[in-house]
Amino acid sequence: MQPAGPAPTAAAFPGFAYHGGPVVKVPQIYATFWGSLWLSDAAHLTRAARLSQYLTDLVASQYMNVLSQYGSGSGAGTGCYMRAAFLNNPPTNLTDPQIKGILQDCINSGVLPEPANPSNTCVINFLADDIGINDPGDGLVLCEAKNDTAFGYHEFFTTTAGHSMYYAMIPGLTGACLKESCANDGTCSLHLAETQEQRQTQVTSHEFAEMITDPQLNAWYDAGSGSENGDICNGSAATITAGVNTWTVQRQYSKADDIASNGANFCVVTAPSPMAKLVPGPAATLTPVARRQQLEAIAKMLPLPEVHYDVKAKKAKIEDQHIQEFAQRLLNPFHHSDLVPDLPGLLHQFADVIAKTKKN
Repeated sequence: MQPAGPAPTAAAFPGFAYHGGPVVKVPQIYATFWGSLWLSDAAHLTRAARLSQYLTDLVASQYMNVLSQYGSGSGAGTGCYMRAAFLNNPPTNLTDPQIKGILQDCINSGVLPEPANPSNTCVINFLADDIGINDPGDGLVLCEAKNDTAFGYHEFFTTTAGHSMYYAMIPGLTGACLKESCANDGTCSLHLAETQEQRQTQVTSHEFAEMITDPQLNAWYDAGSGSENGDICNGSAATITAGVNTWTVQRQYSKADDIASNGANFCVVTAPSPMAKLVPGPAATLTPVARRQQLEAIAKMLPLPEVHYDVKAKKAKIEDQHIQEFAQRLLNPFHHSDLVPDLPGLLHQFADVIAKTKKN
């Protein structure tokens, strides 16, 4: 037997610590796709479907095993992709206050849920290629004709009902967007050689890792630099595999690896099993096994039927086709008439009871 080596003492980022704020313990992801191109352009249609699948695979993958050390989930499979929503007629040049207002309207219209307390709702907003964010007062200029400052960001606000809504903005990240943001491709965190999908999935993983570990900007971050776990490893691309799919992601900072390696290795992509919670850190809730059992019980219901929302008219609708497809998937291999003669009537009864319960 070899003698034990020296105890780890010199983490590269000793200031990265827990500061007492909430974390997202069971991520429930909603994707919104802003702009008419998502439903009219073939490339956008294909990419929207791929991005929805990516979010499904991300929370099921071993990427989540690294985040469990921060109390965000309890490993692979402890998160859900809930639904896609398509938002028509948004402004083509958005400010962050406008974004918050539109998300509140989506809650009011039932497109997005009112977050619970504590909140586990995570909204990933994907912008069509012809939409940018131009809010220089907040330092947010994304995919505009000049003065770009970022490839994405995450934020939060308090809803009118008093709950915390967490969201991230992911712009189109076209070649033109990259050229405006980075004069030198070699020093950029994204690259022109990557596909547009690869850029968007990489930025999404960066913002998602930060959103669930530091949703209100007061949980896990480095007190000296202000860097979150995505910032420390910014631009360090890797891949994850889930089923038949391989996706580009960004490595994330692992404080546990940083400590264990004396600062030699701290940007990681996955772990073979959930990493133990760091101490000090947020309080635990259910055990990983109990949480997985809960999620497995509702997995067949997901994702919910996609919804379309007109930002100007503030009206939402779900296409009949999508409801029929959802019912078929939910009851497969049976037809709904084999089990419930009047499924629409039964669902209306459920809705009425839920509405009454909500009022009470």
